[in-house]
Amino acid sequence: MGRLLASQRLAFRIARREALRYKGRSALSITLLGLPLLAVAIGASAYDTMMLSDEETVQQYVGENDAFIEDTGSGTPIVQHSWNEQWPMYEAEDYIEGAAGPTESEILGALPIGSWIVPYSTYEGSETIQVQTPDGLGSISTYGYDLHDGLYEKAGIEFIEGSAPGKGEVVLSEEAAKHLELGVGDMLVADQTVGTQEAEVSGIVEVPWNIDEQFVIGSMFATPVGGWLVDTPEELTYEDALALNELGVVVWAGSLIDRPTSGDYYFDSMLLDEATIMITGLIVVAVVMEVILLAGPAFAISARRRTREFALMSANGATPAQIRRVVLASGVIFGLIAAVCAIAIGILVVFAGMPILEGIFGYRSAGLRVLPLLQIGLVAVALTTGLLAALAAAISASRVNVVAALMGRTPGRKGSKRWLVIGLLMLGAGVASALAGVSMWSLPLMSAAIILAQLGLVACTPALLAVMAKLGRWLPLAPRMALREAGRNRGSAAPAIAAVLGVVAAGMVFSMIVTADAERKMQSQVIDLQQGTVTLNLWDIGTADPEQAVEPDWEAGLAEARTVLERHLDDLEIVPISMSSSWTGCTLPVVEEFKETAECSWMVTRPEENQCSYWDVPEGDRTEEAEREGAEAARQDPNCNETSNDVGISSGDTPTTTDPQIVAAYTGFEGEQLDEAVAVLEGGGVLVADPLALTGEGTVVLEGRITNFDEESGEYQEYETQYLELPAMAVDDSLLGYNKLLLSPGAAEQMGQGPNPYDRTYLLQTSTPVEGAVVEAISADLEAIGTGRLAAHTSVADYTDEFTFYMVLLVSGLCALVALGATAVSTGLIIAEQRKDMTTLGAVGAAPGLRKRFAMWQTVMIAVFGAGLGTIAGVIGYAMVQQALNRPLRFVYPFEVPYGWELPWGAMAVILVAVPVLAALGALVFTKAKLPSERRLT
Repeated sequence: MGRLLASQRLAFRIARREALRYKGRSALSITLLGLPLLAVAIGASAYDTMMLSDEETVQQYVGENDAFIEDTGSGTPIVQHSWNEQWPMYEAEDYIEGAAGPTESEILGALPIGSWIVPYSTYEGSETIQVQTPDGLGSISTYGYDLHDGLYEKAGIEFIEGSAPGKGEVVLSEEAAKHLELGVGDMLVADQTVGTQEAEVSGIVEVPWNIDEQFVIGSMFATPVGGWLVDTPEELTYEDALALNELGVVVWAGSLIDRPTSGDYYFDSMLLDEATIMITGLIVVAVVMEVILLAGPAFAISARRRTREFALMSANGATPAQIRRVVLASGVIFGLIAAVCAIAIGILVVFAGMPILEGIFGYRSAGLRVLPLLQIGLVAVALTTGLLAALAAAISASRVNVVAALMGRTPGRKGSKRWLVIGLLMLGAGVASALAGVSMWSLPLMSAAIILAQLGLVACTPALLAVMAKLGRWLPLAPRMALREAGRNRGSAAPAIAAVLGVVAAGMVFSMIVTADAERKMQSQVIDLQQGTVTLNLWDIGTADPEQAVEPDWEAGLAEARTVLERHLDDLEIVPISMSSSWTGCTLPVVEEFKETAECSWMVTRPEENQCSYWDVPEGDRTEEAEREGAEAARQDPNCNETSNDVGISSGDTPTTTDPQIVAAYTGFEGEQLDEAVAVLEGGGVLVADPLALTGEGTVVLEGRITNFDEESGEYQEYETQYLELPAMAVDDSLLGYNKLLLSPGAAEQMGQGPNPYDRTYLLQTSTPVEGAVVEAISADLEAIGTGRLAAHTSVADYTDEFTFYMVLLVSGLCALVALGATAVSTGLIIAEQRKDMTTLGAVGAAPGLRKRFAMWQTVMIAVFGAGLGTIAGVIGYAMVQQALNRPLRFVYPFEVPYGWELPWGAMAVILVAVPVLAALGALVFTKAKLPSERRLT
């Protein structure tokens, strides 16, 4: 035992001295090993810092209060099934249309004596006002809180400056204060709809869960309806919550978040937990593979560089086992240093970037946290990976040919066709594991698919290099030399390519997840007008008494608005958008008694052969289990393609036009497609957002329902249904807004819908870019015009998601940074190994520029090969994660938009183009072209 320990100490002493002797090479090896660990350390710390637990989430919203409660609007008792969510799951015994919610007195009566409640909202402000900005006029949200009540301070509303507002005073959020350039004591100038033109700013506040919103708080604004903060003398109990449930109110309280989810909703939560475990497991596998593929080349290349050193050790009596221990000791030392440095730097990066992270997520973190178990795991992974990665190098070093190595004749081994066969078999096994893992829902099989696919690609790399080397005959001198050197010395090039492959594969998985999630959000969005479309709205702010109402002078209001718009917008063209509405009354045949109060609504129907089978389940039989089974069956039915946004009802304003410009603004059509749509509308037809609604004759059947609300029974009475068949054309199912219709004037007339009497909408065509400052300046000028009963406002259709954009940018940037580092370090190690080749080139007269270009093309070759193969491996990995993400969505109908196959083109451009270019430039700049001559070793 003593001899073994002495041998280990000797190995570590030699490894330490060699590391200090060749500091540059050691630093490169440590860097290559530490790059993925750094990425994971940053990701783990950022995740743990920003992801709040259930307890922390309720604490951030409710603070020191006992609960937040919200009226469900059901008007009847409810059964609450989940207790740890901001929006709990519940079931109502019944649902009373238009039922009044509980009063504050009723709520206090259900709570212990001494309880207190105040109005509160956990949503961003639903009410907005127009206020003066440095650029003109803009909108900010309002909250009608009385901040003198201590419950708001207990909820976490913090004063950065000033104090609670008194009569005629307001407080601003920090973002609003920055945007409006206002401070304590300044005057906020608002439009007259808030009851005052000016209000003094008494303070600047921050709401911890809503730090990015621009809002104003003051008692002059409307209070939130249906939500309250609750403070009870003692901790709120489950019995208290049940009493509130009897009033139709859901409860979100810190004292109840540990209660398990109940009822059929438990199955849904189990599915979600199962999917989370699966996704986490697959991501961990991808990260570990990245570490392994990066660490291996570090030791393989370093060991090849030390071949002469190992030969000298053997010549002086060192056994193969002792040489292996020296290499393994280097793995332990390098792994430990890399892990410690990566974790320390990662934590410091997250600490420094916390304000940026909080700005992206829009809420305060619970403080810097480092996910210690994962960080400790990183050290263990680094040590284990360092040993495993060094093992192959150690075995190779222990088998060195002493005579050949001392003579400097140690050419790189050429790849064997056996490795190509092995690689292809591993790829095939990976595909088979993927298919089996998806069908059996098995984490081990899915993980095996990721591992086998990446290792298979690595095994195939030497054969691919050999093939590519043969193509060098058609290339210029420098790239030809780089390709042939890679083909000749595959033992060095292949590990370097594997390093980049591992980084890119993991980065592609994350980038594809974020991109697919962004696409899901976009597809789930209801799009009215096309992105960037500019509109002008005029609406009547006159008397609400119909008997005293006088038709406003729309033409005069438009003329004044045009004068304002032409001051800001060049080449202005204003096109009226006619909007039809059922609010003008119901002209269809109705019971005379209810003619004045009846309402008409229209729904797009489908031919019988195109109807979804899910709707065959009778309403009374739709239990949770039946609905899940029906959703499963619906996925096999091509006629079942509805989402939660496919309501198909035109009860509000619906665009009515035959104007090509307006049709294009709603549909995005151009050319022949636009001409076809206009022809349908000119023929009295409609545009619908459901292709399956079209009959074989190119028509659609609209179902008109006439209803009347009976105040005595509290229910809607439905009368005879009307049917109307019209020519139709289908557009993209995400367009045309919630009504999913665009009408021709003839269709609107047949449907009994007339122009909305309360507002007018106009499409603005201009050559001027209409952005934030321009919109605010126009709004300020429109506010000042004397339109009498009319108010005017401009808006720009904008569906961008800044959070998703920054997340994609963050993931792509981090992946590109690690890939660039891996490429640079791997190339640096190869160039260090090829020092003698560079010297030989100089000896035979090669110019310094040629040697620089030779190094540059080696870098390009490694980056392109690694990025290309890594992209393939990343796509395979994402296929596994995608199945895990989509599994909880299988049991919902109408469908939730699943995670698709949208490629992250931005990330791919960075990885496949920018990284090779930057790496090439770095190699060109930093490669030493002039090397000192070396003496002959033979």
